[in-house]
Amino acid sequence: MQEFKSPVSRLARLFQKGRDNWKEKALLKQKKIRALEIKVRDLLDSREEWKNRALMAESKLKELNIEGDLDEKKRKFKSKQKS
Repeated sequence: MQEFKSPVSRLARLFQKGRDNWKEKALLKQKKIRALEIKVRDLLDSREEWKNRALMAESKLKELNIEGDLDEKKRKFKSKQKS
């Protein structure tokens, strides 16, 4: 402790305060990281759910379009047969 000119008791308080501040900041950062990890997880789940819903709607739409096209072809075929 020869390199410091302040009394040892004062140095001990300062070092302890510095350590306590560091620990508090580290805990806050850990809490923030955990909260962000949870948010990312939830957003990924939500995105996956919406993606699945969109794909299902798209496939349904294609299916309805195919059925509509078949109905239209049947009508055209029937009208050609009547002529």
